[in-house]
Amino acid sequence: MRIAIISDIHGNWEGLKVVLQDIELQSIDKIVCLGDLVEGGEHNDAVVEFIRENNIATVRGNHDEFNDCQLKQDNQKWLKELPDLLIENNYIFTHISPRLKKCAISNSIEAWNVFDEVSFQVCFIGHIHFPALFGAQHDEFGEACSYFVDSGKFVLNTQDSYIVSFGAIGYSRGGGKFVRYGIFDAAENTVEFIKLEGPLLPYGLSI
Repeated sequence: MRIAIISDIHGNWEGLKVVLQDIELQSIDKIVCLGDLVEGGEHNDAVVEFIRENNIATVRGNHDEFNDCQLKQDNQKWLKELPDLLIENNYIFTHISPRLKKCAISNSIEAWNVFDEVSFQVCFIGHIHFPALFGAQHDEFGEACSYFVDSGKFVLNTQDSYIVSFGAIGYSRGGGKFVRYGIFDAAENTVEFIKLEGPLLPYGLSI
């Protein structure tokens, strides 16, 4: 099973199209969206309707639940009714965190909190808008292991647990001026971080 994982589109329809064109070349079995489809770009309804019409498995982001977008009523209703998380085998897909207390997993300390509270092999998250990879096995108590990732493939240790963020389609925070998504290959136990040149929203960029 090869899963393409997209997140934090924020109405960036043109950026999403760049990602979808690349996904078509990757022998993907399914797509999972980690939320925040709307609020930021000008094409919120177009993004929501594509995800809906193609039955892409999607979790609810914070901007999907609360936003000021002038969405079509059925699109707004659909967003609010999305699940908070999806679980397949020992893999979790969620927007912010699988913890009861939803804190952004942007550092090794909060990642450790997640590993301490929730059991899983891999947890895929959105929300932070930059690529990140944390492992549970670490010499320091109270901190997860933080790996440097930008692009390319990473082989997961079957004896470890991981938290993975592939970055955002809408705009970047610390991830450079790239549209980003990722691929999880369950058979090979790998995650691949992919960055593409494409249109980003005109705020939140970093160099």
